[in-house]
Amino acid sequence: MACYPLMVAACLLATSWVVVGDRQVRKLKTRDSDGAAMCAQDEPSRRATMSDRMSNAPAAVACGMTCTADHQCRHYNYVATDSQHPCHLYYYRPVNFQVQPNCKHFQTPGKP
Repeated sequence: MACYPLMVAACLLATSWVVVGDRQVRKLKTRDSDGAAMCAQDEPSRRATMSDRMSNAPAAVACGMTCTADHQCRHYNYVATDSQHPCHLYYYRPVNFQVQPNCKHFQTPGKP
């Protein structure tokens, strides 16, 4: 599918996406007042490297695949400035958020 990377990029810009191959839906958490991306400040359950299953996908999507592969993962931060472990996985629903450059928090709708 030659257009698949374009579809993923377009959906990412819209702040949510569907990864068609795995039927996974992810939702970006944003601030209500201005739509700025939020980042969970709670301690992650696990810090991980990104999945290499989708090497041509945007980094946040590859991080989402890492979360998908971990069946306990409910939420995750993609932290672009963390070169060693950019995927911060949460096995619970974080409660503390703030706007932080280079960090975006995603959740799997339907999973608490």
